[in-house]
Amino acid sequence: MSKRLAWCTDIHFDSAGGEPAIVQLAAQVRARQVEGLLLTGDISTGRDIIGHLSMFERELQMPIYFVGGNHDYYHTSIEAGRRQLKEVSEISQFLRYMPTVQYLALTPRTAVVGHDGWYDALNGNWQSTNFLMNDWYKIQEFAAVFPGANRAVKTMDGIPTLARTIARAGVEHITAGIKAAVRYHKAIVVLTHFPPWPEAARHEGKISDGEHLPWYTSKMMGDMLLAAAKAYPQCSFTVLCGHTHGRWSGRVAPNMHVHVGGAEYGLPEVQPVIEVD
Repeated sequence: MSKRLAWCTDIHFDSAGGEPAIVQLAAQVRARQVEGLLLTGDISTGRDIIGHLSMFERELQMPIYFVGGNHDYYHTSIEAGRRQLKEVSEISQFLRYMPTVQYLALTPRTAVVGHDGWYDALNGNWQSTNFLMNDWYKIQEFAAVFPGANRAVKTMDGIPTLARTIARAGVEHITAGIKAAVRYHKAIVVLTHFPPWPEAARHEGKISDGEHLPWYTSKMMGDMLLAAAKAYPQCSFTVLCGHTHGRWSGRVAPNMHVHVGGAEYGLPEVQPVIEVD
């Protein structure tokens, strides 16, 4: 039994004008004649995401398997943001917030696992970067340890330390989900927001430089996924992510493909349809 699923990422409804963009994107998804939607983060901001997700759900009337992105916690905290996403999913007919479940079956052969993940500053060289993330001003946990937002903090060390703690929790969740899912399924779709490998983090067609890679990738997630591909050679893996807005697809192991969705602020789009058996 095969199934067709739409995929969207970095749709940023807050930048696209809200309701008209939601209605338009839902129509584009339905036009693909799919049975569900995979959504890999940066849906809106913490102020608006519940309203935007609920409206999107009403328009689509189909399962939405989703994870959050960094923008989804702007103007709130990660803790509070994840709590509200969990709560709205618990009362929803169609919303499936993947960090709250080990895995879900898409077909008898294929399961989906997912977590936001996070960048972990282990690729590139964060100590020499002058690049600043809006996250560090707009997400409460980061603002508390960011020198630019808190004059009592003297160094940048708190940023990678916090990022790695958040990233590690995502890795642990997906590790457990894969371990549970491979007992019954031969194919796994992995949803996460941040590209797990440097070659997947593209800007204008090129791999991001060492100044951006610390905040664009999750080495911990990439190492775990490659280990899973090696540990379960009988299973095929498809990894879907976003964050960089740079479209890229590639094979990172004989049984593992990765796809990064392209995106442009103000113009949410549907990525290629994912077909699962």
